[in-house]
Parts: sequence; C-alpha cells; structure tokens
Amino acid sequence: MDGKRLNWTRVAVVALLIVLGWINYRYMILYTMHMFSDPLEDMSHGWLVPFVSGYVIWRQRKAFRLAAGLPSWRGFLYVGLFMVFCWFGSRGEQSRLEQVSFIGLLWSVSYAFWGKDVARLMLFPAGFLVFTIPVSSFTDFFTIHLRILSSSIATGILNGFGLNIERSGTALFSRAAGAAFNVDVADPCSGIRSLFAMMALTATYAYFTQKTLFQKWLLFACSLPLAMIGNICRIFSICLVATWFGQKVATGFYHDYSGYVVFLVGVVLMIQAGNLIEKGCRMWRPAALFPERAPRVPQGENVAVAVEQRPNSAHHYVVVCGVLFMMTGVVIFKFSLPAPTFDAADFVASSLPEAIGEFTGDVPWFCHNEQCAEAVEEHQLLESGQRKANGFVCPSCGGALHGVSLGEATDLPKDTVILKRNYRSPDGVCYSVSVVIGGRSRGSIHRAELCLPAQGYVMLDAGRWALHLPAGKPRVIRRVTAQRPGGAKLSLVYWFMSKDRESCSHAQRILLDVWDRSIHNRINRWVMVAANISPALESPESVTRFEGFLGELNPKIIKRQ
Repeated sequence: MDGKRLNWTRVAVVALLIVLGWINYRYMILYTMHMFSDPLEDMSHGWLVPFVSGYVIWRQRKAFRLAAGLPSWRGFLYVGLFMVFCWFGSRGEQSRLEQVSFIGLLWSVSYAFWGKDVARLMLFPAGFLVFTIPVSSFTDFFTIHLRILSSSIATGILNGFGLNIERSGTALFSRAAGAAFNVDVADPCSGIRSLFAMMALTATYAYFTQKTLFQKWLLFACSLPLAMIGNICRIFSICLVATWFGQKVATGFYHDYSGYVVFLVGVVLMIQAGNLIEKGCRMWRPAALFPERAPRVPQGENVAVAVEQRPNSAHHYVVVCGVLFMMTGVVIFKFSLPAPTFDAADFVASSLPEAIGEFTGDVPWFCHNEQCAEAVEEHQLLESGQRKANGFVCPSCGGALHGVSLGEATDLPKDTVILKRNYRSPDGVCYSVSVVIGGRSRGSIHRAELCLPAQGYVMLDAGRWALHLPAGKPRVIRRVTAQRPGGAKLSLVYWFMSKDRESCSHAQRILLDVWDRSIHNRINRWVMVAANISPALESPESVTRFEGFLGELNPKIIKRQ
C-alpha cells in the first residue's frame, strides 16, 4: 500500500509541476517558437526536435517502467541547481538560460522522483532538446574562420579540376573569357547553419543505429566534418554552375536551392560513417573498454511490487513534495518582487562634441520611407534649404527626416537613446560614431556585428584590441573588419560602459546585467560606443591616429573617468 501511495503522490505532484511549468515558462516557450521562424537563427529543424524526444520516451516506455525506483536526494539537489538557472534566466530576461533550466528540470525531476536509472534513460531525450536553443546569431566569431576555410578548400578543388579560380578573402572569382564570375562565401553560406541541423540529425541517427555509447559519441563527433564537406560541395557546385551557365543562374535560382546539396552529401556520408564505425568496432571490440551502461532494473518484478518490497520511509515523500514546494516558492517569489530599479544615465553626455582635433563632426539624418531610405548629413540639408518648420525633410522624397535609421526606430525599444555624429578629417578619413544608451529592455543594446549583414557587409575578421590611450579608458575594445562585395573595407570598433563597469565582451556584459537584475533587482544602464571607420584600420599609422581621436573623444562623452 505504501508503494501505491508513493506512486500516486508522484503522479499528483507531476500534474501540479506541469501547471507550474506552463505558468513559469510560457513566455520562453513562445519565444522559442518564434526563434524557429527567425531567418537569422535558421532554426526550422527545431520544430522536429521535441517530437524526436517524445518518440524516444514512448519507444522506451517499458524500460522506464522497469527502471523506476525510489526518490533520490541527489536528483533533488540537481533540481535546485536548475532552479537557480531558472531564476537568473527569468529575472535577467535571458530566454536561453531559461531553456537550459527547462531542459535540466525535465531530467533532474525524473531523477529526483524515480532515481538514477530513470535519469539515465532520460538523458538523451532531455539532452536532445538542446538543439532547440538558438545560437547561430552568437557564432559570428566562428563563421569568419569557417568561411575562409571552406572557400580555401573549394578553391583548391576547383583548380584541381582545371578551373582557373582565384580567392580574395572569402570571395572566389574567375576571369576566364566566357566564364567570368564572382562568388562570395557570406555568413549564411559558411556552413554554420547547416551544422546545427546536421548535428541534430546525426545525434538521432547515432542513437538509433549505434550499439555502444562509444560508437554513438564517435558518430556524433563526425557531424562537424560532415557538415563542412557538404558545404564545400555546395560552394563547388555553385562555382561550376557559374562557369557553365553564368553568375546570374548560380547566385539566383540555383543558390536558393543548393542548400539541399549540403544535406544530401551529409546524409550519405553520415550513413557511410555509421557503417564504418560499426564495422571497425566489431573488428577492434572497443565495447569492452567503453561498455554501454544499461539501467539496473528489478529482475522479473513490475514496478509496483518492486517499490513495495524495498524500504519506504518519510524522506521519500520529503523529496517529492520538496521539489513541488521549491518550484512553487521560486515562481511565487519571482512574481511578487517589485519592478527593478532603473539606473540613471547621468554619466553620459547628452550630445556628441562638434569637433575632435582635426575632425569636424556632422549629424546624419535618415529618411524612413522604405523606397527611399536616404541618409543625409545636416550641412547638406542646410545648404540645400531642406529645413522646414517641423524639421528637416528628405531631398529625394520630401518625407520627414529622423535622427535614427528606420531599422533602429523599428527594432529597438522606444526608450533607447542614440547619439550619432560623423567625424571627417581634411584628407577624407571618416569616423561615424554612435552612442547607444540602453533602456529598460535588454534588447536596447546588441552586438554590433548583427547589423552588418543587414547592411550588405560580410565580416572578414574580428577580435579584441588593446588600446594605448592617455586616460587609459577604454582599455580593450572589439574590432571587426568588414567589406561590401566589390567595395572598400571598413573597421567597426565598439565597447560597453556602465556607471562602474567597462567591457568589450557582449557575453560578459550580458552576464553582469543578468546578475544585477537577478540579485540586486536593478537594471544596470549600459552604453555602447561604436565607430565605423573608413578606410579600415590596416596600418600602424591609421591605428595611432584613431587612438588619438578616441583618447580625446571618450572623456567628452563619458563624464566619469
């Protein structure tokens, strides 16, 4: 009877936890579903991931019943750990941390309620949900090198087939008479987007086809080179089509559907790799060294009888009910807290200086007509008499001009403050400076690299840059080199500052912001200072010149030093 009572207690608590989970995670779930349709993340495979996890659980339903044991204190501690992730993700407005906590709770609650054997069976279906977490927009530091590697290998293969292909950065071009083309391996073609889908597919295939844990992990590790090979084949085929049928066909219709080449090649190679691993493991027998760990289950007993025959005490109910009380307390406390305090931005100047040394500043104005999208500097508007009673008007379409671009006005929260000014020297060097003062929403500030693809740029290099300034701040900034196809290179530099902190790392800034929101119930007011520099900082003289400019500019926009 005690075993049946414990089973019914667990079932009742699970039902309550499902209700609590929906209350706590509903916005994260809706956000995740939205990310599946976001072209930037390219997460269309995410719709299938939960169904795969559900199918694995259903397929092993008998094994779950046989493996079910008594509640575990160790599982209870894991629940507490992932509730910490839940708190920081929810209060810090970081949906990805909430996703990690949700996935972890699916596993740890099963551990706490039914023991480690059930947790072992639950490890794959819960862990597989990691492929629903959008990460593509955070991997630009990796895609730069992946693009260069893919374009280099593709160039070597093409030249090996007798085509005279040259490479400049990530651009491949041919000057052959009658077969001239210019193809650039942009971020979407780097292979990173197909990589995550290929990893999910390979993980599923490995789980169902490979016998030992060693074989499964070995095949899963092959997903990275498989995706790269598929993407190189795609670049190779695009260049062949450009050679035979012209660039318009290759970069138009064929380019849009050539992504299937990646998966076709990847799937064929994945199956072959799985067969080779299976044959190799039969020959070398590594299973003796890496045995597949099967769950320990009661032999010849069903779960009800097994529970009744084992010791059953009050602490088992404490574990089950403790999970419920812990999650209920966190949810209630989260929703009962007052709104976080909002830091002032009094450490930032209200406007940018009109001149810095030899550089003269000018304010840019933007047209919000999508068909026009004109950007004009203020001195040009004054010279052409475009100032009216209500402000400046666009010289091209006659519409009203604004201090921020249409994309910034549309995508950023309304309480975001942006200061802009273009600084030009007599010899034509231009520093376009933007100061973005964040609002209450964390969406006010994002990594500057995300704006470049939307403006037609491809990133060639990115990294940290240590500065040598008289005032010593900022000490380190992030520098990105980018280029439009056929255009000149430019450098994008940026860094973040708050009232008492400084960083050039977007990840570090996010973690500090999460900490302040979650622990201190305070929205730390961050400021991003960014500058587009044309021509790019590629010589020691240009670097020294910009450091001098920055050393004079920074004390005028950041009041405390």
